[in-house]
Amino acid sequence: MKRVFAILLALCMLLSLPVLASAEQVKSISIYTCYVENEALQMFEQFTKDTGIKVNYVRLGAGEIVTRLEAEAQNPQASIFMGGSVDTHTSAMNKGLLDHYVSPKLEVVDERWKDPNEVWTPVSMIVTAFASNTDYLKEKGIPAPTSWAELINPDLKGDVCMAHPGTSGAAYTAFSGMLQTFGVEEGFEYMKKLDANIAQYTKAGAAPYRMAGLGEIGIAIGYDLDAQATILEGYPLVITYPSEGTGYEVTCVSMVKGGPANEVEAAHAFIDWMLSDTCQKMATEQFYRYPISKTVELNPAMIPMDQLNLIDYDFIWSGDNKVALVERFEREVRTRDNVLK
Repeated sequence: MKRVFAILLALCMLLSLPVLASAEQVKSISIYTCYVENEALQMFEQFTKDTGIKVNYVRLGAGEIVTRLEAEAQNPQASIFMGGSVDTHTSAMNKGLLDHYVSPKLEVVDERWKDPNEVWTPVSMIVTAFASNTDYLKEKGIPAPTSWAELINPDLKGDVCMAHPGTSGAAYTAFSGMLQTFGVEEGFEYMKKLDANIAQYTKAGAAPYRMAGLGEIGIAIGYDLDAQATILEGYPLVITYPSEGTGYEVTCVSMVKGGPANEVEAAHAFIDWMLSDTCQKMATEQFYRYPISKTVELNPAMIPMDQLNLIDYDFIWSGDNKVALVERFEREVRTRDNVLK
């Protein structure tokens, strides 16, 4: 009887292993994110509070995340790529770095924003904007710029800053938006003229706004939500949008192909959570993102997107041509070798 009992006990332990493994899967998740750290931390804390799943993360620029995923392709160290545009996720997908996942929560998203390849999941929208230091504008005796044309005025030499499109998703969206506004050849000619006024390219997309806030430069180019965050910290900035037309980002989250096997369920849970009303309300109310969910209202302090001159931004073209366009930018405009970190 003792022997039979021992065998039955052993069988019970073996049968319980899948359950234990499943429990292990939902304890933590590893994420690479290009969200501003304060925003990412608050979202991770809320996610953990809602689900009990802890988050281990590394914060990098969108371009840096893709580079890191390429380097780790044979042994991925993260399960989730959080943040970055459709362009960036399409580029990563084309390199075989992302995996398929269709969230059951996608029903709250308009069909036009969904990925036909069912890889990336849209979670918010943000718009390319300018932010100018009000003290700088007063000293110069000029109004806040409201067009791309104004930024290439020789009088602004050394007074403009943006991130490098090779390291920052925000900068690449701005750069691609310029090319789509003016045409590729005219767009590159424009970028060469703008480059003459650029004091410094930064690695991260939010950094130029901090520099403008501190008065280190006068005008910054990037995403409007990063400008809003800088203003909320007490810096004297005013936000404007280019009248010729401006690009925008559909921010995404994706599964990393071949990520840690014991984090798959947690990764699915995280993507689902980013489409929840809790996360969507948090994104617009606290961080000035345009919600992707049809069930969540826009922060009343934000300008509705239909009141902005948005270009017909081609995400697929932008993503498919990202490598070639960035390489040409580095050859003809400026390399990323001396970006300000």
